[in-house]
Amino acid sequence: MHDESGSVRTDFNGVFGELLCLSHSDEATTADGRTLRLVPGMELTAFDEDADEEGNPDRILAVGVVERSPEWLQYNGSRWVLRIDLSGIRHASELRARVR
Repeated sequence: MHDESGSVRTDFNGVFGELLCLSHSDEATTADGRTLRLVPGMELTAFDEDADEEGNPDRILAVGVVERSPEWLQYNGSRWVLRIDLSGIRHASELRARVR
């Protein structure tokens, strides 16, 4: 997984197949609260706060490459998307379980 500077917060309600809407502007907010200017080809980890079945915090994650939004998403205001890699969308707890 990327370091905190390569992680951006986004809303996972914006998933369209292998695309995740990242931003309606040219910037996104990193995990450490900084502003990151998005550029094509940038590799990022997108995250949002979520919870497991017991209500414990468990970030939802997707890794991929930044692209300009396709025209059909631009119509809804999206400027940048993440093309999600083959590992798909998962929870941080799944990654921790694999390491053990």
